[in-house]
Amino acid sequence: MRFHAAPLRTAAIVAAVFVATRVVYRVVFGGASGGGILLLDLPSVQLAGPFAHVSLFGPVTSGGLWNAAVSALPFAAVILAFGLLSSVVDMQRLFVRGSTRGPLRAISRSLVIAWSTAPALAHAVRRVRRAAALRGERGAAALLVPVFEQTIERALGLAASMEVRGFASTHPAVADATQPVVAMTDAALAHDSAEILGSLTLTLDAGTLTVLTGPTGSGKSSLLRSIDGLFQHFDGGRQRGRITVAGVDRAATPPRDTAAIVGSVAQNVRIAFAAQTVQDEIGFALAVRGLPADVVAERVAETARSLGIGALLSRDIDALSTGEATLVAIAAAISGRPALLLVDEPLAELDDAARDTVCRTLDALAHEHGLAVVVAEHHSAPLEPFADRWLALDGGRALASAQPPPPVAVDSVAPAEFVSGAARHPLAELRNLTVSHAATAVVRDAHLTLDAGELVALAGRNGAGKSSLLLAMAMPDAAGHLVVRGEDVARLPARARRSHVALVPERVDELFFHTTVAAECLRADRADRPERPTVETFAALLGGGRELDALLLRHPRDLSAGQQLCLALAIQLAPEPALLLVDEPSRGLDEQSRALVGAALRTAAASGGRAVLIATHDAEFARRYAGRTLTLADGTLDDGTRSPTGVSR
Repeated sequence: MRFHAAPLRTAAIVAAVFVATRVVYRVVFGGASGGGILLLDLPSVQLAGPFAHVSLFGPVTSGGLWNAAVSALPFAAVILAFGLLSSVVDMQRLFVRGSTRGPLRAISRSLVIAWSTAPALAHAVRRVRRAAALRGERGAAALLVPVFEQTIERALGLAASMEVRGFASTHPAVADATQPVVAMTDAALAHDSAEILGSLTLTLDAGTLTVLTGPTGSGKSSLLRSIDGLFQHFDGGRQRGRITVAGVDRAATPPRDTAAIVGSVAQNVRIAFAAQTVQDEIGFALAVRGLPADVVAERVAETARSLGIGALLSRDIDALSTGEATLVAIAAAISGRPALLLVDEPLAELDDAARDTVCRTLDALAHEHGLAVVVAEHHSAPLEPFADRWLALDGGRALASAQPPPPVAVDSVAPAEFVSGAARHPLAELRNLTVSHAATAVVRDAHLTLDAGELVALAGRNGAGKSSLLLAMAMPDAAGHLVVRGEDVARLPARARRSHVALVPERVDELFFHTTVAAECLRADRADRPERPTVETFAALLGGGRELDALLLRHPRDLSAGQQLCLALAIQLAPEPALLLVDEPSRGLDEQSRALVGAALRTAAASGGRAVLIATHDAEFARRYAGRTLTLADGTLDDGTRSPTGVSR
């Protein structure tokens, strides 16, 4: 039994908020009188019409406040008790056991999701508060939409993960070894009336590795989800034609009943994790099938050993690096020994070493262990030595080939609307900055000088501390470390800092607080009053006003990844910062979007004599767009080297 402080801490916060809410409720509705000292003598307001029986405000006394607080204590105690129980007992494991038998079987999935919602909500609040600080937002009301959206995203990701891993399955399907692992016959996929893919006729056999390629929005994820069944049974999509998995009719069989046949790794593996530790995460699918604990433990150890992650078994899920998290997600998907493994963009967030590890792992699973492996990936070059088959998606059709598709012709997106700033001169200086997590220094005594008008890349492996360094620069907590335009940023008021330094985080959607692009741009204009309207900056970063009117009406999270980044850049450029920091700008982008974002970053650097620093593990992107590259390794930041041209290295 292990003690985890986070659930108890979250419960204490929720309990305190509950008590405070109860007290405020009593003050607003009828006052809080009840003896003691008169603190406020608020006038009573009687409502009219159908609410004539309701009165607002009234006298507020110390005894009334005490009585209101005491009346909330029993409920607060229950909240704290559940928090304490969750800190010492893995409640999710109990719910998993309840999914196989007993009175909780019918509602076990709801219990797991509900139990995960509270910490997900707390994580969302922390992320959104940080994003609000980065954007200069004030007031709690602005946080409600993004907190709600991120919490729902976690709940949906967990629900989908549990579904494909067989949670609460009642009629497990049996694979037919005489049938192809996947067979599609004149299949088509559609959402509402919009067809995504059509005329799909193909088979996938055991012992092969197939790579899906295609631009953003071409249907790669939809195709994978149609094979594991989430598209038809979870996403509300429609299937025409026939799709079978090991002889099982996909349209008639929900994902939970094919969990023993299909293993699936989501694009965002972290929101799909269902357990607190690596060991429990890998064994989750086995536990929900009701296997004995000793069998589960043996299978988990065997799976971890085969992937070389045995040392991670006792680790908390939240402590994993990005590469480690990807390998753990793959291990969790194959622990049940499926015939098919589906992996959605596993290389998007990995450095070169982690990419090589994941590629070799997928190769071994296909060619040594005999799985049919299907990988959807933008950055497909590392998979070329291992792939048996390529499937290129574009325009609703699929083209199969034994050879990788030719390189995508990338349109040139020139930053034509901005005029280059003044001649290069030192603009920002970082001095002796050390960044620590708990008692461990991840960055030590970092020094850096940035010139006006230059674009600089910060390279380093996953977990090297790149994101931590950028965040410490954007939100300095000690004076003397970051000087921009001759001013110590830490000594400036929070609002004034945004005209000196601004950060676009790795998850750019955390900066979005409204439900339309137009509203986001208007909010930035009202808050920062830029000389140039934010919508015009957004259009310029996109390379022109193409389809701008239609984009303005869309939800920011419905934009493509490249468009989302351009919107986030426009928002953070509104206060006209001298130093712009961007974390992993090329993450998960296809070639066209990479070119769009690269041009947008050059545009940002060329405007107003600004310096731009990007953190990236994408060496090719850094070479193409940055004037010089710094490297962060073992906590040490090098001095960087300038290219002869000052444009690319």
